[in-house]
Amino acid sequence: MLNFWATWCPPCRAEMPDMEKFYHNKDVEILAVNLAETEASVEDVHDFVEEFGLSFSILLDEGNQAATTYQIRPIPTSYMIDSKGIISYKAYGPLNYEMMETEFEKMQ
Repeated sequence: MLNFWATWCPPCRAEMPDMEKFYHNKDVEILAVNLAETEASVEDVHDFVEEFGLSFSILLDEGNQAATTYQIRPIPTSYMIDSKGIISYKAYGPLNYEMMETEFEKMQ
């Protein structure tokens, strides 16, 4: 799962607990790419990760290159990518646990 997000984004904040649960309950890798260019400081990202107890990979898109490449609008935006690198699902907006699980199971 590839997810683009920011700390100031209410829907992003809403989906993070479900992403953490999904990460622990399924054999899935999550790369959560923070749009660092939109943050007041990188420290806000660290505080957010600590506040939500996130244990999956958090990456910083400091040059906005990933967001530009993937043409990210709106956030959160998530992609389910299979083991062959094929994007099987795109979500524009927040996902809940059930949605994550459903799309993940379709890839199996």
